[in-house]
Amino acid sequence: MPVRLVAADDWRPSSMTERRLLELEREGLLRHRTSLSSPEWIAPPAYHSEPKPPKGYVVSIAKSHCHGLGAPPSRFMRALCHHYGVELQHFSPNAITIAAVFAAVCEGYLGMMPHWELWLHLYRGELFNAPTGTTGVRKPVRAGCLNLVLKTKKTERPREYIPVGLSSNHTGWDSQWFYLRNDDGLLPAYTGRLITERPENWTYGVVRVHQSRLDPLLDALKKLRVEGLSADLVLSDIGEFSR
Repeated sequence: MPVRLVAADDWRPSSMTERRLLELEREGLLRHRTSLSSPEWIAPPAYHSEPKPPKGYVVSIAKSHCHGLGAPPSRFMRALCHHYGVELQHFSPNAITIAAVFAAVCEGYLGMMPHWELWLHLYRGELFNAPTGTTGVRKPVRAGCLNLVLKTKKTERPREYIPVGLSSNHTGWDSQWFYLRNDDGLLPAYTGRLITERPENWTYGVVRVHQSRLDPLLDALKKLRVEGLSADLVLSDIGEFSR
């Protein structure tokens, strides 16, 4: 049955105050502010009913930092933004977890930087539109529209990679937005655009002629899986995703 899209809901007012952001700073999830004129993060003023970041800032969401988003975001995270053509707020919390785990597996267990072709081999992007309560009718979301999922159809991907359990409780996460300094403009600027159709490149994989060179990495991943490595263990080791 075709899906019909209706208008997206407005942004929810931000629940993030300076006090709450300072708590994230103390937990090591945000950088310490070192500048009064250009602080590393800014709590939205109460009169901002929707994001209006100052020049040089993007919109981030506290839940994403709790799920592994580094501050500043890593090179791999920036690459994901540009590959999928999304802004930071478009990643769902679980997508952040998946990216964090993958980067940590590459760096901590395979001994290399996050491997781009391995990523494309394992994962694809899926577009999330929120239900409306009416069958066949959904609505775009302003935050969290990009989910990252293992490629499973007609493949052995789940057995090539470690088990990744994901949280299903993200109540109120989309009201946790604030402003994050975009150092050197490396992240896509915030435009607030809605993504209503999944771009073709969200499902791209590795070209066939290059797939065989992934075999040593896939063998190593299978061994890690057999030895009991899981996403929960990876996250307990690294705490949070940052570089």
